[in-house]
Amino acid sequence: MFAEKITPYYRNLIDRICPDGPLASMVRHSDRERQIRPEERADPTGDGRWQRGANGRLIHHYPGRALLLVTDRCAAHCRFCFRRHRLSRPSPDLTTEELTEACAYLAAHGEIHEVILSGGDPLSLADEDLTAVIGAVRKAGARSVRLHTRYPVYDPARCEGFGPVAAQLDAIVVHVNHRLEITPEFLRAVRALRPARFLLNQSVLLKGVNDTEEELVGLSVALGEAGILPYYLHYPDLAPGISHFRIPLESAMRLVQALPGRLPGYLVPRLILDIPDGKGKIVLAGQGRRRRAAGVYLFTAPLTGETVTYREAL
Repeated sequence: MFAEKITPYYRNLIDRICPDGPLASMVRHSDRERQIRPEERADPTGDGRWQRGANGRLIHHYPGRALLLVTDRCAAHCRFCFRRHRLSRPSPDLTTEELTEACAYLAAHGEIHEVILSGGDPLSLADEDLTAVIGAVRKAGARSVRLHTRYPVYDPARCEGFGPVAAQLDAIVVHVNHRLEITPEFLRAVRALRPARFLLNQSVLLKGVNDTEEELVGLSVALGEAGILPYYLHYPDLAPGISHFRIPLESAMRLVQALPGRLPGYLVPRLILDIPDGKGKIVLAGQGRRRRAAGVYLFTAPLTGETVTYREAL
């Protein structure tokens, strides 16, 4: 059975390409989700530690930037999502009061120069609502506004007419995990996003989806042809019930280390690990880690400088 929330467009794409292929595995519920590993946690990225405001809509994790969760709605339900617990919120969208509270915090913290609009998926909001949010955070002091979305993949038609909003953004980060998601409809959606200053992509490294050298090369090449620069390749967070999507950390690093031999440098994504408990992201480039035992690593947390023990959950 598919997850209860999947767009007709993406369902048709899966049926047309392969009903049991990599695209289906990203949205189809699996009994393996019931297998919770001891290392997994409800808040794997430590958002709660950095939430500001009554409802935690603003997350001030890094000194120079803040994340604003403008909605809990998404076009579809990714089974590997680390924010799945937010989907059941009764009030899914940012309220006027919450936006006012977030802007007051931004105005009082001049070190924040970038605001990232996330969620949920910001394109679940109407264009006029997004325009109001962008205007408000800029007025509060944000010099750069970035937006993350998977709508070009799940519901490309939503992007039609989005150009005026895109023109107000410094960067739009789309989320493509597989080259088969780059369709003619996706390319039309990307053209609507083009007025933004930068178009980037972030992917999640997923077992059975894109965990081979051929698939990662194919994805980067297809993104490059679409005029989108690969940005991050996330190692899956320690969210509950998604161990079946993870490959060993050593295998992930070997995969990415092989890419520069086959791709120009600007098409090689950075392999990212989010250290649990909100201690920061690190680039897994073969340095800055020590293997303590099989599946156990020592990392230096970028935000605190402390040595952190990381245990794989496979």
